[in-house]
Amino acid sequence: MKKSERLIYQNSNQEKIEISFYSVYMPLSFAEDLDNDMTTSKNNLQDGETFISDSLDPRSLKITGCFQLEHSNRLERQLKKIFNPKLSGKLIFSDIDGEKYINVRVDSLPEITRGQRMATFTVELTAHDPFWREQERTEYIALLTPKLHFPLVIPKGIGFVWGVKRSILETEVQNVGDAACGFRVIFKAKGSVSNPLVKNSYTGEQIRLLYEMQKGDVIEVINEPNRKLIYINGQKDFAKLDRLQTTFFSLAPGKNMLGYAADENVVNLDVIVYYSPLYL
Repeated sequence: MKKSERLIYQNSNQEKIEISFYSVYMPLSFAEDLDNDMTTSKNNLQDGETFISDSLDPRSLKITGCFQLEHSNRLERQLKKIFNPKLSGKLIFSDIDGEKYINVRVDSLPEITRGQRMATFTVELTAHDPFWREQERTEYIALLTPKLHFPLVIPKGIGFVWGVKRSILETEVQNVGDAACGFRVIFKAKGSVSNPLVKNSYTGEQIRLLYEMQKGDVIEVINEPNRKLIYINGQKDFAKLDRLQTTFFSLAPGKNMLGYAADENVVNLDVIVYYSPLYL
């Protein structure tokens, strides 16, 4: 590891430990292993084989570090308390280019070896979801931009523009990650809106709700690979999904074109998309 790099592990009890050149826990090495599992077929007398599909295995991570023996009992206890195999956690990696995190489980208690002046430790982790993630990015697909300001002056015979609504019903979203990712979408009603939807303009896939929104209503759709949820004003309500016209889709690496619509009063709709790019 470089001096500008640091690792922070945070368990599900929100307890943290930092491993860096500026911490009492100094890094010696950080290694990762990620295998790709390929499925193929081979017919009689076929040269080579036919590729069918592939999938990534869980990612293995190994951290080796050291600390001074002067406070070894306290530091050993802290390592074992925070790297608790009974708790889930996330590993955060940061350097001068930014910060990424990955959700992990601890394989076993840290292995600690005492030397003459220093003690070394090894921690092994498994990320069952093998991707590193960035913090969520925000894309405003549709948003009413307020124009009201004070002191308020309304010219005679001209009137005043209270807000400007983006007129284009689709927006380019650039997924800078290495793989397709899920997303969250928020629908906010500035007035009555009938049956809002968000769609992939390239493929025609869409997520559509059967709901008559009123001013102030907020709908959140969580669209992750293994997590599909709908909240209406904070309450779970998956029954409002239009199952016949909905196909959950992901944001492909590179350029995506997202659109939005409603059966009535689409001008009253704000649409915000949140997503975390995935990295190998």
